[in-house]
Amino acid sequence: MNRLYFRKSQRVVSEADFSRVLSHKCFVCSRMLRLYAAPNGFDIPRFGVSASKSCGKKAVLRNRLKRLAREAFRLRQNEIPAGYDYILIFTQKMPKKGTEPNAAAKKEALTIQYEDIENLFLRMIQNLVREKGR
Repeated sequence: MNRLYFRKSQRVVSEADFSRVLSHKCFVCSRMLRLYAAPNGFDIPRFGVSASKSCGKKAVLRNRLKRLAREAFRLRQNEIPAGYDYILIFTQKMPKKGTEPNAAAKKEALTIQYEDIENLFLRMIQNLVREKGR
């Protein structure tokens, strides 16, 4: 069995890299996830993840979401097209001022499982590849 890693060279961490990928404006959305992609000039896929405070006030929840996303990337990195930087952003639409955040959206963030994130992530990558082929 091949051992899979998530090395430093596979991470998108610098602010410059994040802004480059976000400014490329190639993205797909699904529920509480938004996946951005941009060419990176390397022969490996690189991955970055961000979780905004709108998807959970508590850092424990945001860190859990990020851990699950990194694990999905680590286990499926061989199925992802190489040569691109991918940034996965967890966010929810902000409610109008004076109203409470959507209770269903809060519950979704608390109960999301690894399999849900993995399936959404792979489906979003397939959509990105399909859109780039057009």
